[in-house]
Amino acid sequence: MSQEWLQISATWNSWPSARWCVYFTVAQVLCCLLAHAYWEIGPLYKDVNEDEIALFTVARYVLIIPLCCITLFMFCEMRSSRPRGRALVISRVCMFEFSVKITYYTMLSEGYDFAFWNQRCVDYRPIYVTRWVGWSFAIPTLNFMNLYPIMDDETALTVLARLFPQQANSWAYCWACCLGCIIPDPWMGWFLITLGCVAYIVVIVDEAVLVCDRLLTTSQPFLKGYSIIVKECIFIIYTCIYLCGLWGFASSYAC
Repeated sequence: MSQEWLQISATWNSWPSARWCVYFTVAQVLCCLLAHAYWEIGPLYKDVNEDEIALFTVARYVLIIPLCCITLFMFCEMRSSRPRGRALVISRVCMFEFSVKITYYTMLSEGYDFAFWNQRCVDYRPIYVTRWVGWSFAIPTLNFMNLYPIMDDETALTVLARLFPQQANSWAYCWACCLGCIIPDPWMGWFLITLGCVAYIVVIVDEAVLVCDRLLTTSQPFLKGYSIIVKECIFIIYTCIYLCGLWGFASSYAC
């Protein structure tokens, strides 16, 4: 076994919450593979919602603005007399984040949405697989963007090794929640959605453990802590809206 893998394993073993992220990642991957193998996928969504297509088009163009600003900042930082390594890392990660979002919004607006009928909603509502695939890359990247600044005494690779369990868990719960919405069988569908939501709670716990350990020793703790809290509040609110949409307590278009 390589020295790098031993170091990564030691990092995970020293954080019980990270180990739980690994366990839930494995569980979700196995359950999703099982669902793909033995459960039928629901029908495609045949209608075209012009309002949503227009919204996706606007979102694509709006996101180009911050991408250009971050790119300009990165080149200015690279050309400065004393470029800051951490600033370059976070700017490149932000560029990747916005590039992912622009990519899936472009695919959605151009008709490559892979829309299925959302089987868990009470009405006829599409769920866009393309958007969920995009989220499966964007959310783990956002985890790194939020938590990398509080680990300012570690290299980018060390931070990535520590965050990889929750990033993998985030990738897996996107898969599980999306698949749970397009499987006609209600028992398997709700099982996958429940598993994905519990996995998200485990990610929050791992994030909270890391923040509590690092926040008081990092520079500018108030600003960094505020950024993490805002991001997590947005995610929690969306999760509640997503579930309320599935249960019929909110518009199913919130899903």
